[in-house]
Amino acid sequence: MTIKYTRWLRSYVGHQRILQVRACAFVRNEEGGILLCRRADVMLWDVPGGTIALDEVPAHGMAREVAEETGLQLEAERLIGVYGGHDFQWTYPNGDQAQILTIFFRARIASGTLTPTGHENVGTGFFLPDQLPPLLPRTRRMLADALDDRLEASFDR
Repeated sequence: MTIKYTRWLRSYVGHQRILQVRACAFVRNEEGGILLCRRADVMLWDVPGGTIALDEVPAHGMAREVAEETGLQLEAERLIGVYGGHDFQWTYPNGDQAQILTIFFRARIASGTLTPTGHENVGTGFFLPDQLPPLLPRTRRMLADALDDRLEASFDR
């Protein structure tokens, strides 16, 4: 039996802030557009991804979450960065608080068709870097690092 770790943890701590590990993807289509998802909770756009499960490899969690949200099957190519800190504190609409540690991968589309699914997003699409929609503040920083295309991963020192 697989437990829903966050649900189990919340049964003990309620709305108190917990650490969540999120894996997400920087994906571009053939025209150079960046894959983004519009979050249903705040109606802002973000890179696709989500919380990894217990015992899940981060790159596999990223691929699973993106497939759930978009219908696309991805393959991780390299690490762009690891992010945390004040900009990654989050309060969900139900009052649950989280400190998010984000692992951000460059990935390529292996297969699939862009088909928005699930309840967490109300839209998906590819956007050119100079035509980005309203983004979560933390997403701007991550996209800037991804577009810099450095070989080394980004992290706070």
